Amino acid sequence: MKKVLLLSIATVLFQIGVQAQRPTTSGKPKTVAAPVDANAAATGDKQNIFPEAGFVGIGILNPGAPIEIKKAAGNTRNKNILLKLSNEWASGGQNEPSIMFSNGDVSNPKNLSYWTIGARVSGDEVLKTPQTFKISHKAGSDAIEKEFFSIDSYEGRVKIGDVNTLVDGYKLYVEQGILTEKVKVAIKNSKDWYDHVFHKDYPLMPLHVLDQYIKTNKHLPGIQTTEEVMKDGLDLGQMNALLLKKVEELTLYTIQLKKELDETKELIKKKRK
Repeated sequence: MKKVLLLSIATVLFQIGVQAQRPTTSGKPKTVAAPVDANAAATGDKQNIFPEAGFVGIGILNPGAPIEIKKAAGNTRNKNILLKLSNEWASGGQNEPSIMFSNGDVSNPKNLSYWTIGARVSGDEVLKTPQTFKISHKAGSDAIEKEFFSIDSYEGRVKIGDVNTLVDGYKLYVEQGILTEKVKVAIKNSKDWYDHVFHKDYPLMPLHVLDQYIKTNKHLPGIQTTEEVMKDGLDLGQMNALLLKKVEELTLYTIQLKKELDETKELIKKKRK
């Protein structure tokens, strides 16, 4: 069945590209009859249809599109491959079997636009880049196509747009920004959250020491400097945890000051008596 299916696909692609025509001795084109399904001829069970006009069906006799491929479910735990694209391996090439969606305008290169879906599957020993599945687009005004989306074989990194992915420890790389209605950041370890600030044994920095630290370093303890953020970026989970920590420390300082203020008021009150 697999051999018959692959043979049928190859036959369809050949018919579409060549229009299944051959010249005759009179010089007029002669239409070649559609090939007979070898499996159907052997078993009497016709599975494919290759009309000279109309829709082509592989595994289906009433296709609803120019080419429709259908296959039985088989083992539902495994992949049910309906179409396979492959190139010969080449050590010095990108080797990207692809599908193109084009507006078909070849009258002027500036009018031609298309999308491609493809995969760099092998043959990249020169550039040493990972195997990659990608979606690209070329507008009429573009000299070359632009890669908009890709997933590479190096830990499944996802790239959207033109952005550097040579930074380990991340799965998603996005150019320009992300607009979303909600972001949830998971905390892997309870130590990454700072409720322990309210524990009795928490070493709260004395205010006079904090004052001297700020004068010297121009930022709060434990908070990244501007230079560090510009170089390494900002970890949202970590930064939110640090901000919580500073709010909790500020709360403790406020409570301390309130106690000192109440004690001072009490002393003043006693002196006035």
